[in-house]
Amino acid sequence: MNKKYLIANYVGLILTFGLIITGCQKIDHPVLGDYPKDANAPGGPLKFYAALDGKAVDSIRANFGIDNNTSYVPGVNGLAVQLNGSKNGYVSFPSANDFGNSSSFSISYWINITLAQKDNNHAVGVLSFANAKNFWGNITFYADNNTKGNTDSMDLKIHFGDVNNGDNWNFAGYNFTKAWPHMYDGKWHQIGFTYDASTLTGIVYRDGVQFDMKTNQHIVFENPSQVILGGFQEAAGVVDSYSNNTWMAGFPGIIDQVRLYGVALSPTDMAALYTNKQ
Repeated sequence: MNKKYLIANYVGLILTFGLIITGCQKIDHPVLGDYPKDANAPGGPLKFYAALDGKAVDSIRANFGIDNNTSYVPGVNGLAVQLNGSKNGYVSFPSANDFGNSSSFSISYWINITLAQKDNNHAVGVLSFANAKNFWGNITFYADNNTKGNTDSMDLKIHFGDVNNGDNWNFAGYNFTKAWPHMYDGKWHQIGFTYDASTLTGIVYRDGVQFDMKTNQHIVFENPSQVILGGFQEAAGVVDSYSNNTWMAGFPGIIDQVRLYGVALSPTDMAALYTNKQ
């Protein structure tokens, strides 16, 4: 076999290989753009995480949602979502992955709101885990309007659904003298909750420290649906609407670092989330 033939074949192979590599690069390596890195494998304890760090709504495992009348401002860690407090200002994710299958669970998120933004006339939705079968949803955090005037305390109330007993309002009595202190001071505050199904124990946290604990609690999710930030589930029309509930309003402050776990975090874990601004 002559030398020229071997060289020609060798060059041909190199060109063919180069074309294959180039083609593969175009197919297998798309531009990542602003998509967040998936740092949590499915089945891990962190079921849902919204960093709220970009120009679009972001979350772990690509459950991208929609934002309505919001903007992005400096947060407790990176950026955060600023709500405008209107009835149509909210963020909605289509699901919380498999968080709804959890028996034990934990919730952690951060808010920042000033006294000037305080709404003394409405119940203000902060965070909801929706349920199309229940007016109040599976989980609803909201600020009520019992604490009037210039006090910076917040009547932060929590509702949990329970397929066995209907509605759990045992964590909704934080008003008047039991209200959450200094929540309208324009500073970042972490709100946390853990539920241990094995002991039927729920613990409420404020800034990494236990705020309240109740035993013999029954909380079971039913028909899990959207995650809504800055409003009740009625904001997204899951059940009913704001127009039929004029006492409802959206949250006019800032929300950041929303985390939903499928386990009951320890007090040390919750304190670490606060210390590390997560």
